[in-house]
Amino acid sequence: MQRSTNKKLYTEKFKAPLGAFATRDGGCLFSVSLPKALYCSLCLCDKKGRVVEERQMKRAVNGIFSTSVEYMPESYFYKADGKRTEDPRAFLISGRECFGKRTGEPETAVVPEDFGDNEGAGFSFDLSELILYKLQVRGFTMDQGSGVAHPGTFKGMTEKLSYLKKLGITGVLLMPVYEFDECLPGEEINFWGYGGENTYFFAPKSSYASEPGNACGEFAQTVKKFHEAGIAVFMEIMFGEGTSESLIAECLHHWAMNYGIDGFRINDWQIPVSCLVSDPYLANCLFLVTDADEKLITLNPGRILRYNDGFMDDMRRYLKGDEGFVPMLYENMKNRSVSAGVRYITDHNGFTLRDLYSYDVKHNEKNGENGRDGKVLNYSWNCGEEGRTGNRKVAKLRLKMMKNALMTLLLSGGVPMLLAGDEFGNGQEGNNNAWCQDNPVGWLNWKELARNRELNRFVKELIAFRKEHGIFHRLSVLSETDRNGCGMPEISLHGETPWLIDRQPYNRLAGIYFCGAAGKDEIDDDFYIIYNMHWEKHLFRLPVGSGDSFEILFSTDKTEKTLNTGTETVVEPRSAMLLKMPARESNNGEKK
Repeated sequence: MQRSTNKKLYTEKFKAPLGAFATRDGGCLFSVSLPKALYCSLCLCDKKGRVVEERQMKRAVNGIFSTSVEYMPESYFYKADGKRTEDPRAFLISGRECFGKRTGEPETAVVPEDFGDNEGAGFSFDLSELILYKLQVRGFTMDQGSGVAHPGTFKGMTEKLSYLKKLGITGVLLMPVYEFDECLPGEEINFWGYGGENTYFFAPKSSYASEPGNACGEFAQTVKKFHEAGIAVFMEIMFGEGTSESLIAECLHHWAMNYGIDGFRINDWQIPVSCLVSDPYLANCLFLVTDADEKLITLNPGRILRYNDGFMDDMRRYLKGDEGFVPMLYENMKNRSVSAGVRYITDHNGFTLRDLYSYDVKHNEKNGENGRDGKVLNYSWNCGEEGRTGNRKVAKLRLKMMKNALMTLLLSGGVPMLLAGDEFGNGQEGNNNAWCQDNPVGWLNWKELARNRELNRFVKELIAFRKEHGIFHRLSVLSETDRNGCGMPEISLHGETPWLIDRQPYNRLAGIYFCGAAGKDEIDDDFYIIYNMHWEKHLFRLPVGSGDSFEILFSTDKTEKTLNTGTETVVEPRSAMLLKMPARESNNGEKK
C-alpha cells in the first residue's frame, strides 16, 4: 500500500505549534488545545482589552483549534463554546503591569515580537564550580538601599551583576518569575508566587519588567547578561496539581530554547525526571529535584542534583550543639560527589541566617494567621536574647554562629547555595514564612551590607578559597585510604587528640584532616578543620603533617595567624577554624 504524501492534508490536520506566533509576513498564527469544546473563536482586542474582531477557528484533530490573521493584534483571548477562555500557553499577559494592583481592564494575552537573541539552552558551566544564590526578583532590589535605578525588576537584578560577580556567585536560582496572580481575596499578596490560580507558566511576569510591555525582551536580555558574566540562570517552576506532563515539557522547552535558561527546579512528582533528562530539547539543562534514584543520577552525570532539607537540618542541629551529629558533619565533608546534591543552611521557606541565631521561635504574627503558619521545628537558637539586641556579647556570638554556618556550608561537598542576603546578615524580624510580605520584611535590607562588611568579606574569601582548592570543590567522594603512599588518607576524622575519636553521642568536637597529596587528582596543600560546637573551650593537639606549622586561614574566633604542628591550641566555645599546611610529596615525588 502506497503511503499518502498529500502535504495539504497533513498541514490541515496538524497546525503547529500550540500558542500564538508572529509570522514573517507580519501576521499571526494561533493554535489552542480544547479537546472538550465543540467550537472556538478567537477574540482580537485593542490596547484596553476591548474586542475589535472575533473570528471562528477551525477544529483539527484531538480538539486543536487553529487560525491565522494578517496583522499583529494588541492582545487576544478565546471563546470556547461561548465561554471566555485564556490561552494557557500565553507568552505575555496585559493587565498585570503593576505588582499587587489591577488596572481594572480585562486581562488578555499578548503576542511578543521576539524573545531576544538567546540561542537556546546550553550555557556551559562546570558543576564543580557552581555556587548557587537563591533570590526573589522583586524583593532582591526593592529596598531603597539597593542602589539600583530599576528596583524590583529584571533590570534591577542585572544592575547587581557586579556585586554577585565579586561575591563569587556562578549561578542564580530564581523564585517564580512567570506570570502568577499575586492578588489574593482580601488584601493578601502572594509575594513569593508559589501556588494560586490564574497562572501563566509560559509568560515572564510583566510587573517584574521596567517596561512591562517588553517583559519577554527584558528577561531574555537579563539572562544573556548573566551568561556573559559567567553566571548560569536557573528557574523554579511549581506547576499546579494535575498539570499535564505534555504542558510541563512544552513549558520547559519554551524557557530553555527561547530564553536560554540553564536548568529548573520543579515539583518533580508531577513528571518523571527520567523523561526530562532524555528530552533532546533539554539536553543541556540541569534539574534540581526533591529526590532521585541513585542509579538515575549515575546514568545522567551533571544533569540531576538532589534538593532537599537533609543537609540543612543535620547541620543546623550540629551547629547549635545537639548531640550525635559529628558523624553527619564528617559524612558531609567526605561526600563531595554529585549525589550530595544542592546543600544549604537556609532556604526561602524558613529563617534567614541572621534570624536563625536571633530567634528561638518563629514570629509570623504579621502574616495574619495567628502564628499558625510556617515551620515549627527550625533548629534555631537566639544566643541568649530573643530578637534585636543591644548586648555586644550576644551580637558577637551571633556573628560567630553565622560564620560557623557559612564556613560549614562553603567547605562541605555538593553544590553550595546561599539565600540572598545571608552574606550580609539580612533578617525578616523572625518571620520564617514571609510569603505574603511585600514590604521591608520580605525585601533584602541592603543597609545591612554596610553594617556587616566583616561577614560579607568572610563569605567572599571562603568562596574564593573553595574555587582555588580542588580538594574542596571536586565532585567525588574523598577516600579514607592512602592511595598515593604519602602517609595520610585523603580525609580523616580526629578528636582532641589526633586519630582518637570520641564516638559518644555527647561529643560535639571534630578535627577533619584533608591531605592534598593523597587524592587521585591534582596535588594540593594539607588542610585541617577544627570544630568545637560545645559551650566550653577545649584543648586540641594538632596533628603532625607536612610542615612545622599550620597557617590559620579562617577562624570564627581566634586572632592568631599560625600554630605549630604537634602542639596544643585552645579552641574557644562554639567556634571553628581552617588551617593550612604546605603541600607534601606523593609517592611519585610530585608537589603542587
